[in-house]
Amino acid sequence: MSRPVFFLLCAGLVGCLIGCSSNGPSPQYLIGVSQCSDDAWRQRMNYELQRELIFHPELTLHTRHASDNSEIQCQQIDSFIAERVDLLIVSPNEAEEVKPAVSRAYDAGIPVIVADRQVSGEKWTAFIGGDNYAVGQLMAQWLLSIVPEGRPLRVLEIQGLLGSTPMVWRHKGMMDGLQGHPEVQIVASACGAWFRENARVVTDSLLTLYPDIDAIVAQNDQMAIGAYEACNKKSPFTGRFLGRKSPRIMGVDGIVGKGGGVEALLKGEIDMTATYPSRGDLVIQTAVKILHGEPFEREVVLPTVLIDHDAAFPMQQIADEIDRQIAVLEELENRYNRLWDTTRAQRIALILLVFFLLLLVVLAVVLYRVYRYSLRVKREREESARIVAQQQKQLEDMTAALERTKAEQSVDERFVEQLQNTIERHLNDSEFSVESLSEEMNMSRAQLFRKTKTLMGVSPVELIRHIRLRKAKQMLLNTDMTIQQVAYSVGFTSPSYFSKCYRELFGSLPTAREK
Repeated sequence: MSRPVFFLLCAGLVGCLIGCSSNGPSPQYLIGVSQCSDDAWRQRMNYELQRELIFHPELTLHTRHASDNSEIQCQQIDSFIAERVDLLIVSPNEAEEVKPAVSRAYDAGIPVIVADRQVSGEKWTAFIGGDNYAVGQLMAQWLLSIVPEGRPLRVLEIQGLLGSTPMVWRHKGMMDGLQGHPEVQIVASACGAWFRENARVVTDSLLTLYPDIDAIVAQNDQMAIGAYEACNKKSPFTGRFLGRKSPRIMGVDGIVGKGGGVEALLKGEIDMTATYPSRGDLVIQTAVKILHGEPFEREVVLPTVLIDHDAAFPMQQIADEIDRQIAVLEELENRYNRLWDTTRAQRIALILLVFFLLLLVVLAVVLYRVYRYSLRVKREREESARIVAQQQKQLEDMTAALERTKAEQSVDERFVEQLQNTIERHLNDSEFSVESLSEEMNMSRAQLFRKTKTLMGVSPVELIRHIRLRKAKQMLLNTDMTIQQVAYSVGFTSPSYFSKCYRELFGSLPTAREK
């Protein structure tokens, strides 16, 4: 090899090694993120947005929050337009007030993803967010499920920022869900503006005016925790649901991690929460599709479900495991970057030391090893990403299964209640039989037998007899009627047979004015 060719080869090799030693591709897209607030839910969303960038190093995020001020948010959106960002993610403080700024961005040719809170009109590229009306419906569903017997349920409502889209639709969904149910009384509503301390103060004041409150519904988990703190100040909790006279409390968001709604459920501070997913990862994935010109779903409404204490524990465990896997993924990325930096320095040093020697083979081996290591790191990242996706799917499946189970239990409870009510209406009818009961329940005798046996452990005949005998026992305790009169009044045609059945069920013969 001639000397000029040798030096030319070395110079070319030095240029290639220095060029290849950079730390991956430099960012190609700038995304502006306009958050209306800096509350716990948005901090979680920002974390999810940033976390997803592990898989998209070509993106850079600039995030600003407007401290619940629509005017400031409009100014921040205009500044993003002036910076000529490649894409804008907006979570509006108030839909109508922020709409003009969103329209200006869209008209400037900037794709706009509206996250969490929708804006009216068509000047946006994609929407990803929860159904606030459905959240309100779940609030109403929970309130109806805890109505005490014999008296109405008295409820306080702690609302978010007045005029904001979530506040309006969550309240409307709840009120529509409670329409036609006078047994639930909303005795007062107050603004907590989404913050724990605000909710604690207003709840403390309202409890002074309405000390006999049964339940509190707060429009997010932080306000629910603030309500708990106000209640705890007046009547400290003695344990979860044990001997507790403080109001039952429900929040919204279902955020996992320290200070979130799931932790509050596990600690017994609140009794129920409704999930309101932030899905920052999905927002970034949609942004990538838009920037790369790939097909995407324009409007994505995220599902919401009720989460109680029993569901919170596995939900927290899965979330913790996801966070651990993400931490491993981030550590692998950091290690990958450090090794690239180390490798670059080693290459330069190696070139200076052996510049006059033919080290093409040695350098080829170094490059091969780096290439092999890069492939291994890439496989580890892909495996970690696969595990995260799999665990996310497991969490969604578990939530869906929980919802289905609750729905089935609700149907069975209504059946048992209808069955008992039907029998009690015909207690004094000695001719009322299983055939009559199945006819009123609109079921065949065989269907009635199977379902009654499954749900209550007794046949329809036994159930009718037991309800008659229990009613008879109450009458013997609380009235001056004779045994014969009681027997006839609960549908027995023979006092002797009544006495025999009574002894079989209660272990003793019936006596008048029994104590």
